[in-house]
Amino acid sequence: MNKHYLPAIASLLIIALTLTSFMPVFAALPTRLVAQPTLRVTTIAEDDELRQTGVMWMGTGVTAALLGTGTSDLLAQFKILVSYNGVPVTPTSVYCQFVEKDKANPLKDQQFAAENLKTVPKENPNFICKFRWGKPGVGVLDVYYIGDALGQYIADYILVVGVDLAVGRTTVWGTEIQDICLLGWPITGILPLAAATPARTITKGNGDTHDIYTDPLGSFTSCEDIALLQKQALGIGIPWT
Repeated sequence: MNKHYLPAIASLLIIALTLTSFMPVFAALPTRLVAQPTLRVTTIAEDDELRQTGVMWMGTGVTAALLGTGTSDLLAQFKILVSYNGVPVTPTSVYCQFVEKDKANPLKDQQFAAENLKTVPKENPNFICKFRWGKPGVGVLDVYYIGDALGQYIADYILVVGVDLAVGRTTVWGTEIQDICLLGWPITGILPLAAATPARTITKGNGDTHDIYTDPLGSFTSCEDIALLQKQALGIGIPWT
């Protein structure tokens, strides 16, 4: 072999050895991303299927000063379906989280010059969930408000439904989001102080009466707007934070 080629061949061998020292690192990297299996959770609000939201009102206590006493409806109802790879399954456990959406005037943490109103999310413990399954993965979700009948809790709420299922030694998760509108009283038309007239009144098993309204949200399309108006009517303004 020509001695002039020996340095070049030696250099190639050194480069090859250097590259092979890095091969285990490259081999450890994933060649593609693989999505982990998840549960699919579907919920349908039954209180107002047109607006796709649960609806509650506190009635007595909140409205006594303005409208006199009235009945309350502290239950929101949802249909629920949980499926895994398209097959309905009953989850190992279920849980609910509730986040209250309030409006505030930004004072300390104004994020840009034009910001004059901000949405403040905060966890609210005044609700509980009850799940009942009719068949695997198919059932109903009852949400109860158990807090005090105070105007400060009138708000648009975020409901997050979480489920998990043990599949062998793996736990699979799934989540869904829903809306709950908690009012002080049902309204009529566009006047926040005008209480709606019940369409029917029924008597429950324990002797309490329950008013049924054709449209407790009136002409409004946003729970947030109704909540702001009802709080204003109760003298609860938008705070500075």
